[in-house]
Amino acid sequence: MSRTQFRVSARSADARVLTANGSRKGQVKRAILAVFGIGLVACGGKGVFSLSAMTDNDRGALSAALAHRQLPPAPSPINGWQKPRVFAVQATSPKSIVAFDLAAGAQLWKANADVQSRIWVGGNFIIDVEGHQLVARDQNRGDVRWKASLGGELVGAAADRDRAYAVWHDGASFTIAAFDGSSGDRVWKMSSSGKLGAPAAQGGVVYVPYLEQWLSILDGKTGVQLARLRGIDEQISTLRVTSRVAYYGSKQGMFELDARSVAGTREGATYGKVTIPPQLDRARYGRDMYDPIDATYSANDRAHVLWATEPTDTGPMKFSGGGYAIAYFRYVFGFDKTGALTWAYDHPRIELIASAHTGAAILAVAANGDIVELDPKTGGVRQQLSLGTTAPVLGATFDADGWSPPGEAKPAETLNALVEIARDHDARFERVKELAVATLAKLPGPEVTAQLLAVLADERAPLALKDDVVDLIVKRKDPASLPVLTAQLLTQADYLAKTEPESLGPVAKAIAGIGAAPLDPVDIAAAVSGLESHLDAPTTPIPDLVLVIDALAAIGGGTERAALTSHVLLYHSDDELAGDAGWDRSIVRALVDHGGPAEHELLHQIALDPRTVPSLTTAINDALVE
Repeated sequence: MSRTQFRVSARSADARVLTANGSRKGQVKRAILAVFGIGLVACGGKGVFSLSAMTDNDRGALSAALAHRQLPPAPSPINGWQKPRVFAVQATSPKSIVAFDLAAGAQLWKANADVQSRIWVGGNFIIDVEGHQLVARDQNRGDVRWKASLGGELVGAAADRDRAYAVWHDGASFTIAAFDGSSGDRVWKMSSSGKLGAPAAQGGVVYVPYLEQWLSILDGKTGVQLARLRGIDEQISTLRVTSRVAYYGSKQGMFELDARSVAGTREGATYGKVTIPPQLDRARYGRDMYDPIDATYSANDRAHVLWATEPTDTGPMKFSGGGYAIAYFRYVFGFDKTGALTWAYDHPRIELIASAHTGAAILAVAANGDIVELDPKTGGVRQQLSLGTTAPVLGATFDADGWSPPGEAKPAETLNALVEIARDHDARFERVKELAVATLAKLPGPEVTAQLLAVLADERAPLALKDDVVDLIVKRKDPASLPVLTAQLLTQADYLAKTEPESLGPVAKAIAGIGAAPLDPVDIAAAVSGLESHLDAPTTPIPDLVLVIDALAAIGGGTERAALTSHVLLYHSDDELAGDAGWDRSIVRALVDHGGPAEHELLHQIALDPRTVPSLTTAINDALVE
C-alpha cells in the first residue's frame, strides 16, 4: 500500500492508548496495534480510494453502514440544542458571520470573519475556511474555537455533531481529514491519487464521492470504509443530506440512499427526477461536489430544486406532498408530480441567495437579509423575519431540518405573483416571464385576460414575450373574457388625442377564437359594435383589418352581414385593399360561409363589375364555384 494512496494519522490514536494503559511497554504495543489495526480495517490492506478497495454495491456492507448511522427519531436540526438556525455571511469590511435563531426570530451573534467558503454546521460549532485555514467557531457565541491548516486547495467540508471533515487537493493528490469538533485535533487522514469530491456528513458517517462514479461511506470516527456504491447508469457528483435522509446523484436526477441503492441503477434503486421547465434551466438538484465554486457561496445557490421525500420500498422516489419546488433567483415556483406549476412566489426586488426545504416549510434568505418562510403545498407566506444585517448577504446555511414555522400560511397570491413576474422589466429573467405568461394563460377568468393584454400594452416588454402572449390569448378561448376583449376595442386612432388602438389584431384574433362558445347576446352585440368601429377606419392596418373581418364572421351570427357587405362595396375597387390577398380571402369567406343568397348574389355582381380589382374577382369566383 503506497503512502501517497493511504495515510492514517497516529497522533490521536497514541493519545488514547497512552491514557488507557499503565505500562509504557503495553502502551507502545497497543498504540502500534491501534494504528495498524485502523489502517488494515479501513482499507483491507489497500487504499480506501482505489478501484479495488472493496466490493461495490455489497448488500451486507450497505445494510451495516446504514445501521451504523446515529439518526434522530424525527427530522431535526443538527445542532445540539435542536434549534432552527441560519448562519449568513454579509459583505461588511471585513466580512462577518451572522447567526440567527429562526424560532426566536432573533440574532444570536455577529462576528467579523474573513470567510472564504460556505459555512457548515456541527453539534455545538460551525466551520468555514478563513484565509487558508479551517476555522471552527462556538455556535452560541461566535468565538474562534480552533484553527487547522489545510495542505492544499479546499474541495469542500462537512460537519456532524462531533467532528468536522475537509477534503483538499494539492495538484492531482487529494486528501480527506477528520477533526475533533471541540479541540480541532486531527482524528484521521487519508490520501487519494484519484479525484475526491466534497464530503457530506450524517449521523456519524461521512459520504465521499470518488471519481464521479463511486460514493464511499466512511465511519466518521475512524475513517474505516463501511460500504461503497457505484453508479452504473448515473454519475455521482451531487450530495444532499438532511438529518435523516441522504441523497446522491447528478444534474440528471437523484437517488435516495437506502437498502435498494445496491442496485446501482435508476430502475432498481429509489430514484427521482423532476420536470424542470426550460425557462428554469439553471436549476440543479444540489451542489456539484467536484466544483470548487460550490465550496463557496455563489449564484449557483440561487437556482435549485427543493424537495422532501417519504420512505418507499418500491418504485421511484416518493415526494412529500406530491410535489416539489424550484427556487430561481427572486422567485420560488411550486409544481405537482406531473411537472405542472401550481403556485408561484415573487420576492420583491431582491434576489433570494439561499433556500432550503425543511420537510415542513421552504425557507429562503434574500440578499438584504429578509427571511421568508413558505408553505410547500401552496406557496403561502407563513412568516417573514429579518437577519438584521447591515450589508448585502453573500450566502447562508440553514440548520432547520424538520422545523415548521408557527401560525397559518397566508393565502397564496399566485395570480399576482405571476403578473408581477410577467411585467418585471429585469432583462435577466425574460425566459422566466415566458413561464409566467404561459401559466397565466391556463388560468380562467377575465382578470387574467386583462393582465395578458396589459403585457401587450407595455412598451418595455420584450417583443418575443409579446408574441408569446398573443398566441396564448388566442389559445385561451375563454368566453368569460369577451367583455374584457371588447373593452380593449374602445380606443380609436385619434391624432389630436394622441391615442392608438392597443393590440387590435391579437384582440380580434382572440375574439374569433371564442366565437363557437356559448356567449351572452349582450356581450356579442357589444363585441360586434366594437369590431365594426375599426372595420372602416382608414387608420386600421390591413393585417389587423383581416383579423377584424374574421372576428366579425366568427361571432356575429348574421348581425355582421350588413357591415361586411357595405365594406366590400366600398373597397372592391381599391387597389391597396382589394389587392391584398389576405383581405380578399377573409371578406369573401366571411360572406360566402356566413352569408345567405343575398350576400352571394352581391358577390357575383361585384365579380362582374369591371372596376373590381382582378385578384378580388378571382377570389369571389373561386369561392362561389366551390
